[in-house]
Amino acid sequence: MIKIKGIAVSPGVSIGKAKILTREKIKIDKKKISLEQVETELSRFGKSVDEVIEEINLLIAGISDNDESTEILKTHKLILKDPGLKENVTKLIKNDLYSLEHAIQKHFTNVIELFKNMKNDYFAERSSDYEDVAYRLLTHLMQNEKDILDVLDENSIVFANNITPSGVTKVYARNIIGICTEKGSKNSHSSIIARSMNLPYVARAPKLLNKIKNDDTIILDGIKGEIIVNPDRRTLQEYEKIKDERSEKQKELVQLIGVTARTEDNHEIGLMCNIEIPDEISVLKKIKSAGIGLFRTEFLFIDRDELPSEEEQFKIYKKMADSIKPHPLIIRTIDVGGDKLSRVLNLESEINPNLGCRGIRISLQHIPIFKTQIKAILRAGEAENIKIMFPMISALEEIVKVKKIISTCKKELAEKNINYDANIKIGAMIEIPSAAITSDCIASECDFLSIGTNDLIQYTLAVDRDNQGVDKYYIPHHSSVLRLMKLTVENAHKHNIKVAVCGEMASQIKYIPFLLGIGVDELSVSPGSYLEIKKIILNSNLAELKLQAEKVLQISATKEIEKALKEMTENYD
Repeated sequence: MIKIKGIAVSPGVSIGKAKILTREKIKIDKKKISLEQVETELSRFGKSVDEVIEEINLLIAGISDNDESTEILKTHKLILKDPGLKENVTKLIKNDLYSLEHAIQKHFTNVIELFKNMKNDYFAERSSDYEDVAYRLLTHLMQNEKDILDVLDENSIVFANNITPSGVTKVYARNIIGICTEKGSKNSHSSIIARSMNLPYVARAPKLLNKIKNDDTIILDGIKGEIIVNPDRRTLQEYEKIKDERSEKQKELVQLIGVTARTEDNHEIGLMCNIEIPDEISVLKKIKSAGIGLFRTEFLFIDRDELPSEEEQFKIYKKMADSIKPHPLIIRTIDVGGDKLSRVLNLESEINPNLGCRGIRISLQHIPIFKTQIKAILRAGEAENIKIMFPMISALEEIVKVKKIISTCKKELAEKNINYDANIKIGAMIEIPSAAITSDCIASECDFLSIGTNDLIQYTLAVDRDNQGVDKYYIPHHSSVLRLMKLTVENAHKHNIKVAVCGEMASQIKYIPFLLGIGVDELSVSPGSYLEIKKIILNSNLAELKLQAEKVLQISATKEIEKALKEMTENYD
């Protein structure tokens, strides 16, 4: 038995036989063509593009129940219809006498390298879409595609160096039960499709293909990010039980899709999702999330040589808002430390960035960049379902400054006759003890508050959550943390505004009854835990939870608090 560790990019457990996916390397004849052959090659080009588009249309028709796959295949069609493709291939054929195959290879090689060299992971991962289209077009032309996916049996688990979005789509169509790759990331199109299909996927498993062979028995743990090769009987039995239990649980949870998150005593709880990148919206649509409670915008800024323009941001925010309308989209302005933006902003690294210039501080030190983001959000807000949330607020004065900047942005947009949401709602993230303690003041200037538990715990307990040497002190249910959360809720309600929780605690079952009991109005959770959290809400009695939460708040000892929280969740088993 061998255990191989990777990263979990799509949750779930599968047990099946290993099948190694290999793509035949395409060999291109780079011999020059004659002038007489130019028109023939150009004619072949137009015909082959049309035929491959038709192949994609047939694929779309076969998977019409999966929004994400459909959208990505539509993206592939747009790549084929791109005027740049036609222009470059035509030039290479006419001017350099390239064969059609050679011209296509040259064009896509340049585009793929351009994407791969981007420092931003989100954009770098888009290279796989171009690789996919290039391979599809070339194999169609050369009529030599040999794809193991076409002949795989059901209950196979695919192993590969990497897998393209269309490869994941084929896996789905053939009832293959899992994917393992040496490369890949959580933000790749392939990973997003896998999540939308509930297909277990473990990526970044080093030297994976050297450790397995075809027909090995495999346990794929997409929760832990682990691959077990040829497990012993005991391990196999344990995972078969886990798999069966998850399957039964999933059948039950699926019935909750579209059901309003309302407690037994008729209190509706706003239940939304946190997302990192726009592509994740397809997963939210599948579970019918009631909105996006936290959209992290950092992917637009980190590791880039140029800052995103107002227009680039506007288009992204607008498309997202339109796609989930009428549900809310809460956009958090950029929340990174100066160390991560040093290349773009020319900043020096900080000794302790967590206690330095991050969140709203960096925005207020770089007003032009901040205004660009605010204007983009205001313009997209014309959809009337966008709210703005500001991170790392530590004092009332910061919110006052932010509101003045928003007013200036509105005025500047109005002077240019640009439409925007004049009544956009604004909120503050409560993730610093000073903000929680003065949340009554902050609430007076906001339309809503959102508790970011990850940083609130870190700053309250003086514990770096990424430092394994002190991780035992990182205790979400520490009495000080719970009391600060309760104080924040009380202060928000005094000003008749709602308060949400969007940190990790909101996605953990053991804390949900307590959060409901202290009066939290909304929860923004990871998509993978959404339906489980909804089940807890549906089976809750808010009046009872309020009494139980009050008792928890009277306890000082951490172990006793842990015991009390466990008792609160026992009724849900």
